[in-house]
Amino acid sequence: MKTPIGNFARYAVIALLTLLLLEAALQFAFLQLPQSLITRMPQYRQRAGFNLHAEHGAREYPAGQQIDFEITSHSGDLFSLTCLSPADAPPFEPYRVQYTRDKHGFRNDKPWSEAPDLAVIGDSFTAAESVARPFWQGIAESTLSLGLPGSGTLEQQRLFEAFALPLRPATVILTYFGGNDLADSLRYIEMQRSGQTFAQLDHQSKQLWDYSVLFHLVLALRDSVARSQNGDCLYPLFAETNPPTPLAFYADFLPVLAQDRQTLRAGEAFQQTRKSIMEMAQAAQDMGSRFALIYIPQKAELYWQRLSATDKSKLAALASEAGKAVTADQIDTNQTAQRDLIRGLAHELDIGFIDASLPLAQAIKRGEAPYFFADTHWNQLGHDTARIALLDYANQTTLETSS
Repeated sequence: MKTPIGNFARYAVIALLTLLLLEAALQFAFLQLPQSLITRMPQYRQRAGFNLHAEHGAREYPAGQQIDFEITSHSGDLFSLTCLSPADAPPFEPYRVQYTRDKHGFRNDKPWSEAPDLAVIGDSFTAAESVARPFWQGIAESTLSLGLPGSGTLEQQRLFEAFALPLRPATVILTYFGGNDLADSLRYIEMQRSGQTFAQLDHQSKQLWDYSVLFHLVLALRDSVARSQNGDCLYPLFAETNPPTPLAFYADFLPVLAQDRQTLRAGEAFQQTRKSIMEMAQAAQDMGSRFALIYIPQKAELYWQRLSATDKSKLAALASEAGKAVTADQIDTNQTAQRDLIRGLAHELDIGFIDASLPLAQAIKRGEAPYFFADTHWNQLGHDTARIALLDYANQTTLETSS
């Protein structure tokens, strides 16, 4: 005779086996699952074919990977990280981004030029995963692009030394993102100091359930429900543009705008970044190449003054919850401090300086939107706008431009 306890145990075993089989099936199809789900799992980069043990000390995206992204009002943005909905976005014409990563995971034609006219080094703005025509295309007859998402200046120096220096490009452009380059470089410093590798960092302090697809599906569902029910969510805050622009950028980008020049200059992250830039500039000069910095502003730098006083305070409070306490007054006073430091460093080293903030601010003033609606990155218009600034520099320095 079957008891209720026996029935419960049997059903529990069946349920457990079903979940285990479902988890196994999802793990088998891991790379076919939505990127928004699997990229936050610790096993993602190794299973996707990233090179996390390259001799030069930087990461490499999967070599030879075929990229075929359809960019829509949903996929080109980061709605999943905000309270914004694609329904709130202006009309969007979908397009495709198609290319094949080279042998080191970059977005370059194959084979590489043996003596490129231009080498561009940077983070996700340079990698330009979500645009059809990055800002560096069409600038020179031959270009080497070394764009590595999530990297800071120190990791980018490894790319410069490993790939740009041996080819002796006529001009080297190093991009500097005012949002998180200092933070990314500080993490790189701490990783080297601890003797860890990128692969070890992925698995640091992770529990067994962190590797479960089902666990992350439940988390994603929970977050989606929480966002839809949270009417007091601080996102979106809208800048006073026409039409209004949501400031859905990461809260941890904001504290750097609150720091004054003296505090930034004295910090280890800037000191090491300064040293890295000086070394790259000197190495470029020694091989007869021009070297220039292009400053890329975070979204907040361009839209901050278009927020109401109330929304400024709300956003400063949100940033404070995520880390170091900041105030709206501090950001009002110091928002250009980092840009000024980078401009000053370029002047000190007698190298080129391109401030992408200026043409982007002019585009915004004209009523254009150079950033993705719910993201921190440039859309195609933003890249086209930055290309104009780079072309201006190219024309001033006799860099050969393509027709």
